[in-house]
Amino acid sequence: MRDIDPTLVRDVDLLCLDAGNTVVFLDHDRVARSCGREGFATTADALVRAEGEMKLVVERGDGLDVEWSQSHVPSARGWATAVGTMLLLAGLEKDRLRPLVDALWSDHGTLNFWSIVAEGLVPALDRVRALGVPVAVVSNSEGRLAELFDALGILGAFDLVIDSGVVGVEKPDPRIFRIALDRFGVPATRALHLGDTFGPDVLGARAAGIRVALVDPHGHLAGRHLDVPRVAGAAAVGRAIAESRGG
Repeated sequence: MRDIDPTLVRDVDLLCLDAGNTVVFLDHDRVARSCGREGFATTADALVRAEGEMKLVVERGDGLDVEWSQSHVPSARGWATAVGTMLLLAGLEKDRLRPLVDALWSDHGTLNFWSIVAEGLVPALDRVRALGVPVAVVSNSEGRLAELFDALGILGAFDLVIDSGVVGVEKPDPRIFRIALDRFGVPATRALHLGDTFGPDVLGARAAGIRVALVDPHGHLAGRHLDVPRVAGAAAVGRAIAESRGG
């Protein structure tokens, strides 16, 4: 486990968390099974690799603009770009992309593919919140994030869930972070954000004046953005914040 720099968690009065791959993680096995039912044979390992490549492609601004049944829905476009680009990088032929994205969207609607809860997360956040530090989720999502957290039994672990599909503004726009800052009356210098992407999470948090660290469980960003602290996960950071406050 990575050691956490004490200066990262010092004087944190608000902990902000991205949702996907920070609070809930992509279920690569389930995505692979869904793909298989639609005639695209792939594996969880192939999707882990493709997800990492997808992050770099999207970061460069080269993510695929998928034409599909929900193209007209703003909150669904980012999902399709990420998933569609990942599928192509996993070996899917481009002419099969639209029907597969549509099928996966249906499965995703039944239960979000990002549904594996980080181990030890809830107890760690309970410790933080017991010391008076609120926890807010700040996520680019499709408008159903609170519903997902409720289904997973973790909604009560957060003081605020900010879903871009609900509030109408997405990271890296700093206004989405300011919703959390204003809600709790915390200055940006006393907030910390954790996320797994450089553009939305790091650039967005920095634009809002918030310190930030990357969660990168699969090493997708190894060797990149070396000026950004890396942490093992939100649970480890929660415990470190609690310990820094004697809790």
